Amino acid sequence: MKKIYFAFGIHNHQPVGNFDHVFEEAYERAYRPFLEVMARHPSIRFSLHTSGCLFEWLEKHKRGYFDLISKLIGRGQVELLGGGFYEPILCILPEEDALTQIEIMRDYLKKRFGAQIRGAWLTERVWEPHLANILSKGGIRYLPLDDYHFLSGGLRLEELAGYYLTESQSAPVGLFPIHQRLRYTIPFKEPSETLSYLRQFEGKGSQPLLVMADDGEKFGLWPKTYEWVYEKEWLERFCTALEENSDWVEVMSLGEAFDRVAPLGRTYLPTCSYFEMGEWVLPAGTGAQFEKYVHEFEKRDDFELLRPFLKGGFWRNFLAKYDEANLLHKKMVHVSRKFARLSPKKRTEEQQRPLLRGQCNCPYWHGIFGGLYLPHLRHAVWKELLTAERLVDEAAHRTKHWIQIAQQDFDADGRDEILMESPSLSAYLAPARGGMLFELDARERAYAFLNTLTRHAESYHGQLSRATAEATEGSSIHDQILSKEENIAAYLHLDFYPRRALLDHFLPWDLSIEDFRDGNFIELGSFLQANYDVTEMGTDSVTLNCRGRVMDNEVEFVKRISLMEQEKKLQLAYHIRNLSAFSLRIPFGIEWNLAFLAGNSKQHHFTIPGSSIKKRPLAEVVRHPDILQIVLQDESENAAISFMFAKPVEIWRCPIESVSLSEGGFERVFQSIALLFRWELAIDAQSSWEQSFECRLAKS
Repeated sequence: MKKIYFAFGIHNHQPVGNFDHVFEEAYERAYRPFLEVMARHPSIRFSLHTSGCLFEWLEKHKRGYFDLISKLIGRGQVELLGGGFYEPILCILPEEDALTQIEIMRDYLKKRFGAQIRGAWLTERVWEPHLANILSKGGIRYLPLDDYHFLSGGLRLEELAGYYLTESQSAPVGLFPIHQRLRYTIPFKEPSETLSYLRQFEGKGSQPLLVMADDGEKFGLWPKTYEWVYEKEWLERFCTALEENSDWVEVMSLGEAFDRVAPLGRTYLPTCSYFEMGEWVLPAGTGAQFEKYVHEFEKRDDFELLRPFLKGGFWRNFLAKYDEANLLHKKMVHVSRKFARLSPKKRTEEQQRPLLRGQCNCPYWHGIFGGLYLPHLRHAVWKELLTAERLVDEAAHRTKHWIQIAQQDFDADGRDEILMESPSLSAYLAPARGGMLFELDARERAYAFLNTLTRHAESYHGQLSRATAEATEGSSIHDQILSKEENIAAYLHLDFYPRRALLDHFLPWDLSIEDFRDGNFIELGSFLQANYDVTEMGTDSVTLNCRGRVMDNEVEFVKRISLMEQEKKLQLAYHIRNLSAFSLRIPFGIEWNLAFLAGNSKQHHFTIPGSSIKKRPLAEVVRHPDILQIVLQDESENAAISFMFAKPVEIWRCPIESVSLSEGGFERVFQSIALLFRWELAIDAQSSWEQSFECRLAKS
């Protein structure tokens, strides 16, 4: 009887900027014990990918990981896989950056372990056909992808007992199908179920080969898995079962399979990721409908035959679903282009390394993992990109003080934005979206003050009522609905506009601060997301103009934004003219949302100079009358921002919190502090109202 070959792969990753305690827990509960168990079973060969972000942390804190890997390499038990060093989604990078990411990983593994890399892990298995050429250029000869990729391309499940070749521009790469059934049985079902599945492929082709490659966090870090995998010895029993059945199952690495098994043929796969990703990327309404259909079809006996024809969305649509992800991506591309424009003599690794770290995929998307919704991950990637940008600009500009203002379609929406940049700050405006400020950076601190998140509708919000506090042992994270606190549905609120800055509101008289916080109000003016004209663009300032309505009044709205580099501030001037034949009486507010990472931290706080309001938590819901100056600080990063007003203003402040899903279940996350600068307007017919204030960057 011919043996069935079983190729086994593990992928370990923690994102740039994740908390040390998360790295520590992942190492102690998943990465270390997994390798220790495998070391007791030398006949179980496997492939291992560790992201560069994780390698960098392990170098500083857990060098025993390297000793374990070296031991396994020395006896030929493990093959190391390459890929993008900082775990980027390769297909959304400029090609030169993608190749650099692959090259850095290859060189690192060769230097650290003496490994010659041929195979790769593709981040989130996000495949686009042109990647074959890039991977081949980077020296990659094979990689695993989900069976769903192949099924979507027209192959049948019984034809996936092996691997295929694909190419782009005649650059071939081997593609191994990861069987979804194995991803769901390992480690969540008894080892006998995995063996039973392998048995089904006896006699399929000249040499049956099946592949399972998936996240190492499944083996101890996901809810309840540590008890199941190690305390109840699932992994020991799994390895033992494979050893006891070695007469018909041979376990190997992907590299061994590539060398010993002939390819089944050539194939061309569609743009794809794993099946669940196609659901997550869909807009909330379509996503809920798609999930409903999937559940209905799962009840059918022929579901496996139908599965290839059930297709969700395309990974890049995260950039359409989430404005925040798109702006982060476009910032990354913007910085990469700046670096590429430098002459080769001026380019340095010091400039490029933070750019590459800023390409770590996690905050660019969101599924059942926190990703984009986690402020500290967004903050870390923004920080890397801003660090790279500052270093590149220092090399590009000959003078110490400079201001550059450009008009271009930054976010690829078909409408021009205005980019105001200087050594100390960046301020990006969107005239076609209410003249809002969508990026404000303290460049010397690499601090993105507008790294905020609009509260989006998500298809999984429909599951809130079924969420429980306890995970079920031995269940996949995909099958559990957990919550980190009781009654979390009460905190679910959605926004009807982006929570950014310079947002101009005409508000009801009876609006409460709680309704403002919750986005539960009606806008009485037409300016919030209106299309403003750029009437003047000077060397250090921009003037925006718009005509619209406030209830029955015709109103002309002018705002001027000036960048004062040496003072490290923006000067903002508003002019509102009532063009109607009758007076205008209405509350008017300018909203700013600022990302300060923590709502109840002693290092992140709010102060009114000269008053008793000092270093107050950002999560408070408070109204402050007759204010001339406020200061918000992040002492942990020595960053602060202050506002000073020419005339007294009432200030509302409140936290903006999202309800989202992560590995541990539903959670409430502080996203920003919302500030509303509020005046009660009384403008006679054909008269005007003016106000000016400044936004200044400062050290905390």
